[in-house]
Amino acid sequence: MTKVWDGYSLLHVEGNERAHDQDLGRPDSCIARFGILPFFSCEPDDVCKYGYRDDKTYWLSTIENESQQPLVPVSGTDIRPFISRCVVCLTKDLSMAVHSQRASVVPDCPIGWRSLWEGYSFLMHTAAGEGGGQPLTSVGSCLDAFRAAPFIECVSDICDVSSNQLSFWLIGIPGGEDDQYNQPRRTVGSVDVLRQRISRCRACGYDGELYEAIIAEEAPEGVIPTNVFSKK
Repeated sequence: MTKVWDGYSLLHVEGNERAHDQDLGRPDSCIARFGILPFFSCEPDDVCKYGYRDDKTYWLSTIENESQQPLVPVSGTDIRPFISRCVVCLTKDLSMAVHSQRASVVPDCPIGWRSLWEGYSFLMHTAAGEGGGQPLTSVGSCLDAFRAAPFIECVSDICDVSSNQLSFWLIGIPGGEDDQYNQPRRTVGSVDVLRQRISRCRACGYDGELYEAIIAEEAPEGVIPTNVFSKK
């Protein structure tokens, strides 16, 4: 892989009380420069305003648990250590995430795909009623660490973990084929308890040469692989 740029992990922005979320598996979620408010708004009368609205931005954070949350809202350069960093890389490979929907069971990649990393199935998030979600085929839905509050809110000149932030994760569905239709059993517990019930996932990269090798090995006698899956 070749590094294209690095930046800061933007999860979603909120303007005029509406959210626009980012797919964490795509390069547009990794913006080169951090800004508490990196956008402005324009009205039909040709008037544009910056910093006059209660607009917000939300970023993946480096906070691992409640004890690491800032005691008071942070501002200035004190914000820097709380914002997750990211890298955009150039590759010829396709990528996707697979989810087990089983607790503590990390799924395998499909035939012809290789493992990139394993993690936890991140579905969506909200804050003050607005938010967004991750496409479950995107590698952005497979975070390598589970955190109850994986993002931080920035507004005006400060950033903080808001009490109305919620994160949503796929759960491991227990039992057999018929058990999946049973009524969900309510559970309340600490992060450590619920971590044991979260669906696990794996981010996978497509390996066309491996797939062609499998086809060649399993092809009936006299059948010649076409190499259509090989990377160019």
